[in-house]
Amino acid sequence: MSRKEVAGTRGSAARRRTPSAHVATKRKVKRARILESAVRSFAAKGFYGTSMDDIAEELLLTRGSLYYYFRDKEEILALCHETANQAMLDVAERVRASALSPDQALRRIVVEHARVMVDKFHGTALALQFDALDARRRAIVVSVRDAYEASLRDVIAEGVAKRIFRPVDPKITAFAILGTLNWMARWYRAGGGASADEIGEAFASLFLDGLRAPSGGRPDLPL
Repeated sequence: MSRKEVAGTRGSAARRRTPSAHVATKRKVKRARILESAVRSFAAKGFYGTSMDDIAEELLLTRGSLYYYFRDKEEILALCHETANQAMLDVAERVRASALSPDQALRRIVVEHARVMVDKFHGTALALQFDALDARRRAIVVSVRDAYEASLRDVIAEGVAKRIFRPVDPKITAFAILGTLNWMARWYRAGGGASADEIGEAFASLFLDGLRAPSGGRPDLPL
């Protein structure tokens, strides 16, 4: 067989190995199911107390089948953070692109962040567990998180510029808001009396009451 024919054979084999859109979609759905199961296991036993066997058992999978989708539980944790941070970034970007005023935009972001803490992290301390990730995975998670934080700072800065908010430091204010929301991971419990939306609305009201300019946002008054 000529070199050209060998190359053509290898190319055909490579094309055959490329999964179809249908297979790729099925794999994505399966990974999402595994992620949900893993987060439940992490919530029950803690991240370090949960094994790949525990996750596989809940899904009625063999350990070998689970490794087809994830190399280790650290990869599952990384995907959990990436999914949650991307969801929050998407919300912030949609809000920024809308016609909402800064105070309305901030309320929307805070409420959605509270939902993510419950829906994506199941109200567990996973949101605070970066130490389990290696440097490469941590860098990916942090890059999305930083983009989200930047969007939040932009909303606050716009509110200050329009004199809807007091002249606060957007960066420090964003850290205070994110720290409060992320700490839900330490105390939130499902069925504890308040839903994610109720918590988010309560937090948003507290933040906004502290941020609103005494003048009520009248642009004709000096800062």
